[in-house]
Amino acid sequence: MTDEKKKEKRIAMEEREERRKYPFEAIFTPKVLERGRHWITVELGNVSTEPLVDVSATLYTYNTHDLDVLPSGSFRFVKELRPQDTEVLNFHVFANHTGWVYLHVTAYRYGAFVSWYSPYHEIRLIEDPAEIQAFFVNRPYWALEETIETETVVHAHRNVSDLRLEIAATPPSKSHTLMDVIDIDFAESGTKRFASELYASEEGMYHLTARLFHEHKLISSKLASCYVTPLEE
Repeated sequence: MTDEKKKEKRIAMEEREERRKYPFEAIFTPKVLERGRHWITVELGNVSTEPLVDVSATLYTYNTHDLDVLPSGSFRFVKELRPQDTEVLNFHVFANHTGWVYLHVTAYRYGAFVSWYSPYHEIRLIEDPAEIQAFFVNRPYWALEETIETETVVHAHRNVSDLRLEIAATPPSKSHTLMDVIDIDFAESGTKRFASELYASEEGMYHLTARLFHEHKLISSKLASCYVTPLEE
């Protein structure tokens, strides 16, 4: 046997051993999601030359804050996967930010237990370019005829223009009052703070809203409240 043939035989043996040691292959779709609840599809294949039975597949995330696997769709079971067969599995997730998922699969091969972890799979999120990180009133209580002060923190994930921040208040009389309208541009990702004021003309509870628009589409909002007390005599 020539050296070339020996090399080919050795490579073939190593490949068979690799498939025996790591008998699964997983293909994840989609690669990009919008924020919210979605189904992730995994094509789980048996790349070995032997049948696998009682196949259990569980989806995990690297960080549940970014991607969370919902209990309604985290585990799937397949009775048998024959060599080169593929099973389509669906998993239910909530996408909040770009993150990574991976699959843990267990099975039996002729009575022997098999455990396999897939490589990490990145799922990118189509994120809004900016968000209101915080919105608050500087004090919970104000006196009548004082000036109510609020602060809004806006964070941009990238460079973005044509943002509009609206601050509004609903006083006890329920008359909606627009406190501020601010046009914002970010040359790069970062954070900006904005102060707004409102004359306290009524006693009682004030409900305040911060809303952020991008190209006239609402992309983020937060609520706050404060109480205006009567003047001391």
